[in-house]
Amino acid sequence: MARAFYSAAGLVAVALWVGAAVATDEPPATGGPASTAPAPGGGAEDGDTTELVVQLKDGRRFTGPVVRQNADEVVISLSGVPMRFAIDEIEKLETLEPLMTRYRKLREAVGDNPDQIVRLAEWLQSREKYAIALTEVDRALSLDKACVSALKLRPILEQQVILRHARVKRGAEAEREPAETRPARPAPTRPRDFPLLTDADVQLIKVFETNFDEKPRLIIPRAVTQRLLDRYAKHPLVPVTREGRDAILRWSAPEILDLMFKLQAREFYPEVQVLDQPRAFVAFRDRVCRTWLVNSCATTGCHGGTDAGRFVLYNARPNSERTVYTNFYILSKYRLPDGTPLLNFDEPESSALLEFGLPREKSRHPHPVVPRGVNEHDAFKPFFRSSNDAQFTAAVEWIKSLYKPRPEYPISYTPLKPFEVARPAAETPSTPEGGAGAGADAQPVEPRPR
Repeated sequence: MARAFYSAAGLVAVALWVGAAVATDEPPATGGPASTAPAPGGGAEDGDTTELVVQLKDGRRFTGPVVRQNADEVVISLSGVPMRFAIDEIEKLETLEPLMTRYRKLREAVGDNPDQIVRLAEWLQSREKYAIALTEVDRALSLDKACVSALKLRPILEQQVILRHARVKRGAEAEREPAETRPARPAPTRPRDFPLLTDADVQLIKVFETNFDEKPRLIIPRAVTQRLLDRYAKHPLVPVTREGRDAILRWSAPEILDLMFKLQAREFYPEVQVLDQPRAFVAFRDRVCRTWLVNSCATTGCHGGTDAGRFVLYNARPNSERTVYTNFYILSKYRLPDGTPLLNFDEPESSALLEFGLPREKSRHPHPVVPRGVNEHDAFKPFFRSSNDAQFTAAVEWIKSLYKPRPEYPISYTPLKPFEVARPAAETPSTPEGGAGAGADAQPVEPRPR
């Protein structure tokens, strides 16, 4: 099953590969002897790790240390979380050369190029070799004191090294305690009774997100159209003549829904049945929700478990409409402690949700350190290589495809945990947006298109 990765491609290919290796885990092709120079210090980090590349039949690839492998399954560690793959899901398995062997060859290949040395440090960081990565960053800075990427990466690595030392110390102290007196740390579990949007909520969102260019299939009963015309009989868009009203009754369902939007007749939206999925939500389901969102962000050990903090997603039945629309609704409503939304509909590429998936040194919203497991190692692992990653680009295109201006769904939903941090009364706006309860001096609010 193992593959001979080090063929006669030459050491120059390794230097070009280092940047991509951080995210793809593809081993370099190279020839020549391994470096005889000793690797920088790092204590226990110098230990070799056996890594396995798992290529699934659907084209996805995962790389991580082997946890367990037998005739029924393969389990590897992804960001400290064991991930199981049934044998019948796997297209191919590949065993990589020992990590430290690959590191020494890469170190020799990159030479004294500061930018490539930082790429090598990122590669080490992604494999939790923080002390060695810090040594490489210091080497880059000794060659170029103004190396921006090294200056950004160094404080992150320092924090990770401190965290590593602290957990090693705690582990040593725990080993000296009798086993029966050690406190047990419960494994994270999926929240019970996770609140999901109802089928009616899902249908209402579909109505608001209807794109007439997609020629949607809709059902609007004739009786609903008749009541709509009666309710808005005095509106300029509704004909006063019997002939004009009868003509509207013969309209297609999309034409009637368009009239509802223009009338702002929201009380009738729940009576519209949308038979198709809006393309934006097909893209969200297929290219965001059931790929990296559920498999990376919403795992039980992360934002899909009981230790998730305020931000909790649902990670069961990823193809279910209620799962897809609930997770979308959570993403659209959630706010960071400073009030920043996760999704930036005006500048999708700047969305905090996507920034959190980037390597910390490339992000404007670096993902916090995530202590996990008994040893509390940093479980964070970026999903995107960079903002040019195909998955990142697909997520940006998905956000751009959503209906604009963004509607405010009239949905009553109580999340598992609050969407926003509670603020003192003095910090909350005192003037409502208009409508019922608005004061006499309240400014009129522009009506929403939907």
